[in-house]
Amino acid sequence: MKKVAFLNLSYNAFNKNDVWKDFFDQGSNSEYNQNSFNLYIHPKDDSQCVFSDYFIDNRVETGWGHFSLVEATIELMKAALEDEDNEYFTIISDSHVPLYSLDDVIKLIEKKYSKMTFSTHGAISTKQKSQRVLKYGIQKNRLKLLNCNYFNFYNAVCQFFVCRRKDAIQFIETFDHFSQFFVKNEIIFADEFYFWAVARELKMDFDIGQASTYSDWHEYPIEGTNRISRQPREMKYLNSLVLKTLRDQGFLFARKVMPTTEISADIFN
Repeated sequence: MKKVAFLNLSYNAFNKNDVWKDFFDQGSNSEYNQNSFNLYIHPKDDSQCVFSDYFIDNRVETGWGHFSLVEATIELMKAALEDEDNEYFTIISDSHVPLYSLDDVIKLIEKKYSKMTFSTHGAISTKQKSQRVLKYGIQKNRLKLLNCNYFNFYNAVCQFFVCRRKDAIQFIETFDHFSQFFVKNEIIFADEFYFWAVARELKMDFDIGQASTYSDWHEYPIEGTNRISRQPREMKYLNSLVLKTLRDQGFLFARKVMPTTEISADIFN
């Protein structure tokens, strides 16, 4: 049976461990679900929690916006490939919550993502900044030295995407080659660029389409300053109206759900 692999790039597990525990516990109550998913977590902090059993063994030290986030994602893919039944790979984070039951999320992934799918970035200003930084982050002199013509066009996409097993295999097999062109240990937003760019360079079969994850990219003033934040907004609440709106827009998950976010919606019905 084909399975969905949930790949969580995380500080520890989830900001809402209770929601995700209820979500995955549904698998123990359904023969379909028991054999239809796996969870893999790459934690920055490996403190014991309810999901510690899902921490992968091979981990890298990560930094915000650094290429190490790509390296960590590759390690998640490697771990997931050990189960030959894992067919769909969906990237999530500690601030995600599901917008449907486990059964419905799996069915929707199988229905909506017949091929690898990236989605456009939600914030124009952040996208433009990513483009500028990435032009620095790609080591152009190195490209010239090796007579390569990679990454001619710069664009940022949402780092949370869905791919198929064959795609993960290609990303891993070509990683040593493509990763050598990226600046390490500096903020270059590589996770918003690398996989989409490599997929394009390899002429992999993919779509630019429906995002799996909702993020609110509306700019807002930073309290106590004259500056504008260009980070996604934290969700203050998830009620039944918000849930219906996000579902109607085609999302499977919502992001930037914090420990303090109030969830009153009945997500699993």
